[in-house]
Amino acid sequence: MKESFWFYAYRPMASFAVSDEDAAEFLQSQFSNELQPFKAGRATYGLWLDVKGKVLGDSVVLCHGESRFHVLSESSDGEAIRAHLERHVIADDVEIEPAEGEPVFELSAGACAKLELNLPEAGWFIETEYGYLSHAPESSYLLMAESNAKAGALRMRLADLDCRELSASARGLLRIASGRPLIPLEIGAADLPGEGGLERDAVSFTKGCFLGQEVVARMHNLGQARRRLFVVTGEGEAPDLPLPVYNEHSKAVGEVRSAYEQGEGWRGVALLKSRFVGAGETLRGENSEIAVCEPLRKGV
Repeated sequence: MKESFWFYAYRPMASFAVSDEDAAEFLQSQFSNELQPFKAGRATYGLWLDVKGKVLGDSVVLCHGESRFHVLSESSDGEAIRAHLERHVIADDVEIEPAEGEPVFELSAGACAKLELNLPEAGWFIETEYGYLSHAPESSYLLMAESNAKAGALRMRLADLDCRELSASARGLLRIASGRPLIPLEIGAADLPGEGGLERDAVSFTKGCFLGQEVVARMHNLGQARRRLFVVTGEGEAPDLPLPVYNEHSKAVGEVRSAYEQGEGWRGVALLKSRFVGAGETLRGENSEIAVCEPLRKGV
């Protein structure tokens, strides 16, 4: 994105605390990514999977020590994740409690520089005057405001520094350009991590067992998934979603799952059968043509 001084603010759909003496080992057994070492200041992005390896949601897990963690997700259902975790608490000493969903700011590196913030190392978070700051899954940063008052002060400071607040559509286009799937909209409960290219940075293949691991490892070891996320474009208004799409032989090959206005058309993400579809092809939706541009996650 040409403009380097931007931010995007949202309230997380999931915000809850996991605590007590077995909290660390319990989360390690449920989360798709490696949470060790359990040191205060660790920030880890990963997935919550069911027993079949399907994606229930994603989260950033902040470690405040072996017995206290904070789980945040922008768009995954917090109540559903909590209920899923509670079903797997058997003899563990674990407390799972809702936390205040304070505003979260996604900040460009340029905005962080204008705010004169120290930047954390990848995989870690630090405390700032506004709240906790960590890396986003790509090149931006997440600032989790400590309170509504701190969020208001941060928003005013960003405006004073001429940092532009992105619209949901502009942020969506930026997210697509960075190659980041939106969960559960683009990869969800009917889909596997490998279909979204999420094994690259949201799954550990070296940690101990976790829920859904066997299925995920099998797909990883056997090779490319049968379906894959692609960037797609179309003309006119963004379509109603999900939009089934067909190839030139009228074969159903997938569906468009997100779409954002761009110029006189739209740009979005579709989950497509990679055996029948490739970059550069044209598909048909309801009364429209859809161009397949490229895989969302290049190199996956």
